[in-house]
Formats: sequence, structure tokens, C-alpha cells
Amino acid sequence: MRFLLAWIYMVALLGAGLAGAAVAAQPAVVPATLPAVLMPSAPEKALSQFRLDGWQIEQGLPQNAVSALAHTSDGYLWVGTLGGLARFDGARFTTFDASEFADLASQPVLGLMQDAQKNLWIGHNKGAAIYRDGKFKPMFSAGQLGDQRVWAFAQAPDGAVWAATSNGLVRWAKGVTRYYREADGLPTDRLRALAFDRDGVLWIASSGGGLVSFSGGRFTVLNPASGFPHLQVRSVLADPAGGVWAATAGGGLVRVKDGKIKVYTVADGLPTDQLTGITRDQHGTLWIGTWGSGVVRMVGEHFSAIASGGGLAGDHIWSIHTDHEGSVWVGTWVSGLVRLRDRAFGVLGVPEGLSHDNVRSVLHGRNGVTWLATAGGGLNRVDAAGITVLGKKDGLPSEEISSLMEDRDGALWIGSYTGGAARLLQGKVTVYGTAQGMPSSEVRVLYQDRQGVVWAGTQSGIARLDGKVFAPLRTPGAPSGGVSSILQDKDGNLWFGTTGEGLARYRDGVFKTLTAADGLLSNWIMSLYEDKAGTLWIGSNGDGLNRMRGQQLSSIRPADGLWDGTCLSILEDGQGYFWISGNRGFHRVARSELDAFAEGRLARVSSAGFGPGDSLRSTTFAGGLQPTSAMDGAGNLLLPSAKGLVLVDPRHLPESGQPPAVRLERVTVNGAVQPLAAQLALPPGPVTLAIQYRAETLLNAERARFRYQMEGLAPRWIDAGENREVSFPALAHGSYRLRVAASIDGKSWSEGGPVLAITVQPFFYETFWFAGLMLSALAAGVYLLFRLRVRHLRIRHAEMQRLVAEKTEALKQANEHLSRLSFVDALTGLANRRRFDEVLNDEWNRAGRNNAPLALVIADIDSFKSYNDALGHQEGDRCLAAVAAVFASQARRAGDLAARYGGEEFVLLMPGMAQAAALAVAEELRAACEALAISHPASPVSPVVTLSLGVTVCVPAEGKSINGFILEADTALYRAKNEGRNRVCA
Repeated sequence: MRFLLAWIYMVALLGAGLAGAAVAAQPAVVPATLPAVLMPSAPEKALSQFRLDGWQIEQGLPQNAVSALAHTSDGYLWVGTLGGLARFDGARFTTFDASEFADLASQPVLGLMQDAQKNLWIGHNKGAAIYRDGKFKPMFSAGQLGDQRVWAFAQAPDGAVWAATSNGLVRWAKGVTRYYREADGLPTDRLRALAFDRDGVLWIASSGGGLVSFSGGRFTVLNPASGFPHLQVRSVLADPAGGVWAATAGGGLVRVKDGKIKVYTVADGLPTDQLTGITRDQHGTLWIGTWGSGVVRMVGEHFSAIASGGGLAGDHIWSIHTDHEGSVWVGTWVSGLVRLRDRAFGVLGVPEGLSHDNVRSVLHGRNGVTWLATAGGGLNRVDAAGITVLGKKDGLPSEEISSLMEDRDGALWIGSYTGGAARLLQGKVTVYGTAQGMPSSEVRVLYQDRQGVVWAGTQSGIARLDGKVFAPLRTPGAPSGGVSSILQDKDGNLWFGTTGEGLARYRDGVFKTLTAADGLLSNWIMSLYEDKAGTLWIGSNGDGLNRMRGQQLSSIRPADGLWDGTCLSILEDGQGYFWISGNRGFHRVARSELDAFAEGRLARVSSAGFGPGDSLRSTTFAGGLQPTSAMDGAGNLLLPSAKGLVLVDPRHLPESGQPPAVRLERVTVNGAVQPLAAQLALPPGPVTLAIQYRAETLLNAERARFRYQMEGLAPRWIDAGENREVSFPALAHGSYRLRVAASIDGKSWSEGGPVLAITVQPFFYETFWFAGLMLSALAAGVYLLFRLRVRHLRIRHAEMQRLVAEKTEALKQANEHLSRLSFVDALTGLANRRRFDEVLNDEWNRAGRNNAPLALVIADIDSFKSYNDALGHQEGDRCLAAVAAVFASQARRAGDLAARYGGEEFVLLMPGMAQAAALAVAEELRAACEALAISHPASPVSPVVTLSLGVTVCVPAEGKSINGFILEADTALYRAKNEGRNRVCA
């Protein structure tokens, strides 16, 4: 992959493209080494390799004109716009209304800076303010007369804060404000930017007065008369090596150091001399905003640019800023906020010179040349010299290329979607279409076995080369539909993966087909791979991976730990990892773990996925043909996608680093925001508590996932996924401790995160003193009763016989009551299983005598074990009682019986009811349960508790049994579960 990665940068530098030239497939000389500037680790990586993310009003910005940016130490990006201030945590924007700070609610925010004391300074149309600990505070006005706009801030080594305004220079220190204007030596009062250099000199960018320095109480002006190129200076940036850089509005970029001035203009490679801002990233690279030409990067003395033609949202840049994680943030004039960040993996696509982005197949030839099949752009030949495109003008039958194969003679075989196949050798093209025996003009696989026979897999079966033409195989058992992959194993068997007919094995002229009935996960086979041990791996279209070792077929699914069930291609790297591409990215899993799982030695495999959060241009990869992946001579992976060829070095994967810290953002009680503190006291009774939190990362915000633990409620951590809020509708009185942790990869979690201590106050009758008082009163009452009984014992002796008789009668009634209770479920109040069995027997006999229908609904609470595990058995009992009440309300007729069947199962017996009516009652039960809105944080189906229900209706007759009747309802219930739960099946 080294030469491919290098070539990306060479293309970006040279702007070269050789599309259209027909080049013979001669062996190319690949250089042993390449200049360091071309390697992916070089600072001057092509700007096309950066991912562009954008946000506008629709995503939460107050306004699309972004005038100021600042990344603060708590991980927030602060965004100043012409419509007010916003705070961004990587996932959502927070804006501020007039109740928080009236002067900032809708005022244009022009300058932002965090000082050493972690105050955020905000420059706006009416002066300056600071933000700290959730509160805004006005600081100073830019002047008593005229314009009061504050454009920028800088903090001096002594802690004083200086501000550039449209009405002069302001110094604020310890509550004392001092103003500097033209009368004090400034060439103009209209100032735009400030910076202190490493020597403590203050540099001032002015509008109309050039660049100004302030040192020793004296202003020094640089203007055209002193060699500075322009009077309009928009930005100034200190250089760690000394001096400053200045961006001018018409004079280009200027470097000032030790009294020397160096100017960079269009003649030096800048796209324009109209510059608006300048910043430096963690590598020391300069990033420059322009007015009309997008963003410019300066490495050494070389400039490269990206503008709207390269995907940037707008060409007019107002503000530019680099954050602590290496991203470049760009504020545009009317197109919102843009982020440039390095992609985790290299991509070779149209911006780098390919003829088409949709790469369908890749072949890395023995001579070091890489061939790329595109769907619409012909065939691309890539080597160290560049890219050459071959198409119909060069003799190929189609520009829609599907598959590739290099035969033992060095010839390149090219399959197409519309014109059959072609063979390219030494510049000569031979075409094989339907007239030459191809079963279909859509050729998806080309393969040469060890005997030298060339096979073609098409959309209408398979064929093999017989002399100068292909001969379709119509042998019994041969695939007749689409063929997606072909492989010959070490024993000489030929395997044909099909799109719907399963997996066919061809040996000694006989076909044998394996399908889902034989243990395959799917009849749609997308990829085949044989490892060194002779194990055959079979990738399916969405269901997972099969392993065939000998005659034993095993399955590994996403539920078993695979990151994705779609296996469009399978590659094995030199470290024993499988790389599997799919329709939402690609993932890596150790072959040893797959073997261990298949052999029962491991309960679950561990796979690492790379998808949307890894800055891929597309997460859809090529599939259904061959080859859909390749490995170059250095062991790097080449993966075709819908947006170019993805380049992966398996030895240098993107590191997520330490998991991000977690910060609590907001706490609300019954909808009212509470001050953030380490302890929270809640009033007695049921209150709704909601806590919002975030991960302190902008770069990986979209990949961040969370978990929380509420000590005192649930002993284990609960996975919250991407949710950034947890709520508790009604906490019982007591003490709790909430912990929140974050992770990027789902394996390493942040430690020592925030802890919120929560105390729910009890009602007076729930306190210990009230309980003690009640116990004392009870003891006194018992003692009084005892004394009274002793006192009247003799008087009541004569009545003893009558009392005995009364007690005997009471005992008889109690026994009758206990007998009735034996038919009732104590927790839910419904009939129990014993009562249900008796009534069902009676109703079954009655319905049989009357030739009448009998309906039965059996229901199960979805994922109730997970509910108990997450919230505890006490909440589980409450849930059962609530669901039981729904069933009780549906037993409306005299003969209907609602019962608890066992555990979380309930039944409703309805004599004389037809199937349509029974289904309607079951649907009412399901909807009523869902309408209870009982929160179920661990359900895979819904955020609330739901039911799966099975319904059966029959007229009892000879040959039918009660057990069969119940079994029918139970079967319908399990079908409802298997079809996704929260549904009714009959």
C-alpha cells in the first residue's frame, strides 16, 4: 500500500491525471523507497484526505455567519456568530437567551478567548463580557462614544487582558480599564486582532493602519512606507520561534521577525492575497482563511488550498481556529461552521485522480501494479507513475467494470456488468461476450483454478473457458442464477458462492449444494476464504460468518460479537486477524477467537469496527463480486468502496487514546434546572430527575458511548449507548450516588468520572422517629388491651361457650376465605394457574357441548429478566401488578377470566369469542400495556415495557385436547417474539 498512499499525495501536489491514455499491462518498476514528503505521516498530506464536517442553523447554530471560535480547556467549542453565542460539545449546540445575559442573547459575537484563569472572554457589539461557572458578567465597554465593537483579546504575561476594538485598544487588569487611541500613538482606532510574541511584545492588527507593535509603552507602526505590504491587517499570530505572522486583506501573508519582513503572495502559491485569519495546529502547520478562496495550508513554504470545489461549505472565511485534538475549525461568512480533520484511513478517489469514485473491485498484480474496476469510469491502472484509465476506447467492452483476475500468464481478465469479459495481454484486448459462450453479459467473478482452467461466474450461472470460447455448465446441481464468488480449496474442490442458491461444491464433475437447511446462515453467499489450516470461511449477506472445517459447519453472528453481519470480503493479515468489509464500514476480528468460538472454547468473540466515526468517505463497500479486497506486497489492505479505494495499514490503526472525561452538563428536577453541585437534595414523593452529561471530546463525540451506575438503585453499570441523558421518574427516599463513564471503543472506559450524590427526603411517616413512635403506641395499646382482657375475664367466663361457638363459625368462614384465596395470585390479584386450569377445563367441556368457539390469549412481558436485572425485583413486582391491571380491565364479560399463568406470563380466556374479536382484544392489551409507558432501559425492543401476545381460537371437538389448545397459543406467542416482539400473532 506504500506506493498507493504515496501516490495520493503526489497527485495532490502535481495535480496530474492521465485519464484516457491506453497503456499496455507491462510490468512496472516500483521504486524501493519514496520521498518522505509523499508518505502518509508527512504534514503535507493531500487536503482531499481530510474529512469535512459542517453545521448550520438547521443543526443548531444561531446564525450561519461564524465570526469567532475558541476551544476551551473543558472541551467545549465556543462559536460566535452574527446572531449570538453558541457552545458546542461535538454533538449538540447550546445557545443563550436574554434571561441569561441580555446583551449577548442576539448580539453579534466578534471575538473569543479563554484566559489563564479559565474565564471565557467574549467580544460583542457593545463591549466585552466574561463567562465562568455558568454565569455571564459584563466587563467593559470599548468606548463612551462611537463604535464599541470588540474584535479580539490577548492576555499578557502579567495577566492583564488586552482587547482590540473598533474604538481603540483596551487594557483590563484587576478591575482597572485603560484605553489607548490615536492620541496615544496608534495609527488608527480601528483594530482587529492581537497577539503577544514570545518576548512579550504586543502586536496589533489594524484596519487602515498596518501592523502595530507595543513595547515599553511605545507604539511602532509597520506600513507600506516601512516595507509592510498593506494597511488592512485582519489577523496576527505569534510564532514560537519568535516574531509574528500577519494575514492582510490584499497584501498576502507576512512574516515579521527581528525587524525583517517577508511577504508571501499569489506569486508564491497563495490562491489569493485577500486573507482573513491565521492559526497553527499541533504540528506547527499554518492554516489560513481567505476571502473567496477557501482555506489554505502552509507547510514549509509550500501552500495548498481547499475551497468549495473540494467540498468546503463556502469560500469566504471569516474565522479559523485549531483545537487541542488536531482539528481545524472554519467559520464561514454565510455557510456556517466547518471542521477539517484527518481521516483515519487513506482514500484514493476522484479528488486524487481516479476516473470514478464507485470502485467495485481491486487487484494488486504480481508486478506491483494495482488495478481498480469502477462502475462507470472504466478500468484504472495505478502505479508509482500515476493513474491511467482504460475504457471502451481502448477496446474494453464496457465502462461498467465489475471483476478482475490475473492469470498465470500475466494476462489481466476484466469482467463487466454489461459487455461480458475481456482479456488484456501486452496491449491486446480479447472480448468474451454472450456470442463467445458467456451465459450472461454481467460477469461478476473470474477465476483460474490450479489446473489452469478459467471460470466465469455470471448472473445466469457459470461457464469455463474451452479453447477460445466459454462453455456454460448445465450439469445437474450447477448454479443457474447469480454467482458472487469462486474458490478452489487445497483438496481441489471448487466452491461457488451464489446469490440465493447457497454454496455449491464441484468435484469430479458432480455438484453438491449446501443451503440454509444444511446450516448455512444464508443462501446469499458474498465471500469465500480458505485459511492456512484448510478451514473454509463463508461470508453471508447480513447474517454473519460460517466456518466449515471438515464436515462440521459452525456459525458466528453479530449476536456472538461480530461487529457486522454483512461479510462482503474476507482478508487475513500477517497478524492473524480477519478483515471483513460490509455496508456500514469494515471490522477486524482474530481468527483464533473465531476458531475458539466455533469449537465452544469461547463464549463471545471480540471485534473492532471502523465506520462512520472513522472519517470514511463512504461506509458502503463493494460486494457480490470478486475480488472485493486485496493486499499489497507490504501487507496493507485495499478495500473498494462507493467513494474510492480505502487504504488500511493493519499495523498502524487509528488509536482512540485515553477514553474522554465525562462532565455533567445539566440537572433538572421536574423540568426545573438545578445548579450543578456535588450533592443534590430532592423533596419527598415522586419527582422526575434528569441528568445530562457529555464526553470532553470534539473529535470523537459522534463515537462516544456512555454507561452509568446508580448506587443504591442498581448494583451494575447500565449501558446508555449514545444517549447523553439519563432520567429517573420516581426515586424512593434514600441516598444514591450516580456515576457516569465514557468510552470511544467500548472497551476502555474513563475512570474517576463525576459523582453526583443524591438524597431523596422521606415523608414524615417514612422517618425512623415516626416508626419508633408508632411502635411505642402499638406496644401501649397491646398492654392496655391485655389489662382489659384480664379484668373482664371472669365476667366473660359464663359466655365462654357462646364465644367458642362464634369462634368456631368464624374459623369456618376463615377457612372458606382461605379456600378462595387459593385461587388468587397474591401479587397481581388475578386468578392463579390452579384457578385457570379448572375454569379452562369447565369452559372447554361447555364449548364442546354447545359447539361454540373458545378464545385464549397468552402474553409475555418482553425482556422481563433484563428489566429485573436493571431495576431490581421490587420494580419488577410493580411492573407485573401494572400489567395485571390491564388484563383485569379486559375481562369484561361474565365468563371471561384473566389469570397469571406464571412468572411474567398472563392469559385471558374468553368463551364464545371469534378469532377477529380475540385478535382485537389482544391488540388492545398490547397497546394498553405500551401506553403505561413504564420505562424499560434494558429492552432491545422499546424504551418502555411491551408485550408479545399469542392468540388461538377453536371449537372443541373430538380429537382436540386442552394441551393442544394451549400449545397453539404458546406457539403464536413465540412467533411474536421471533418476529421482533411487541406484537400479536395468531
